[in-house]
Amino acid sequence: MNILSVVRSPGRTWLVAILSVPFVILGLDLLLLPRLFPQYVRRLDLLADNMGLNRITATGPEEPWGLIFLLAGSGMLLWALKDLVFPREMLGVDDAGVSFASLLGPGGGRFQVPHDEIVEAAPAVLVEGGDRSPAVALRFTDPSRLPSDPWGAMWIDRTLFIRTSGWTATPGRIAAVVNDDRDEESIGYLVEIESDQVEVTEVTGDPTRGDNPEQAYVARSRAWVGGVLVLAALLLATFLWIAGTGTKAYYLLPAALGAAGGVLFINGYRDYLESA
Repeated sequence: MNILSVVRSPGRTWLVAILSVPFVILGLDLLLLPRLFPQYVRRLDLLADNMGLNRITATGPEEPWGLIFLLAGSGMLLWALKDLVFPREMLGVDDAGVSFASLLGPGGGRFQVPHDEIVEAAPAVLVEGGDRSPAVALRFTDPSRLPSDPWGAMWIDRTLFIRTSGWTATPGRIAAVVNDDRDEESIGYLVEIESDQVEVTEVTGDPTRGDNPEQAYVARSRAWVGGVLVLAALLLATFLWIAGTGTKAYYLLPAALGAAGGVLFINGYRDYLESA
């Protein structure tokens, strides 16, 4: 039996981790560092002085804002690090059956369906307006065992369509592993979702497959990493500017980081357009 473990692509989680950094820095600058080091001059005050603005203490208490920034940023950062180090499995296939975690929502746990209760698995494309999203279609012998209002999925008649956008495996790969490659002729589904009706069309082959879906996934991940590096370079350069460093040599690091991120983003996005 083939084994498969599917998680979410880490691109968005990396972005949350990067966005949490300025909140943590502001919280430390406003609340914690001045208490730990009385001689510390807040970088936010230096920024206000450089821009000719009134310091924040001139308009009201700043400590509640520092506490909010510190708690929000720390929470976002801890969640992102946890998700990066211990990613949540969306779907898993082993000898015992197929495990689902995405259908119960965040923190909803997981459940397993034995292989003999899965009638069919097939790749699908959900068309909603002008948007096309990949999905995997599953039919079960006893649909009542599954949630009637699943998270990130929808029932159409007795078939469950699970959206797989951002997952680390393509719908075709998931369907092949769930079916254990037992189907000689590959089929798929094209689902047209309108406001008042749903039309399901069975097609031959994998409707989600582009010229090279695996290459498209790698290219998209490279573009994500490049974008995160560019954002990190901007944040680092902003912090160095606020800190008022005496030498410009410190800006070589964010410049190199931004250049590397820009190259990764441009090349990854171009390759994604060519292969998707």
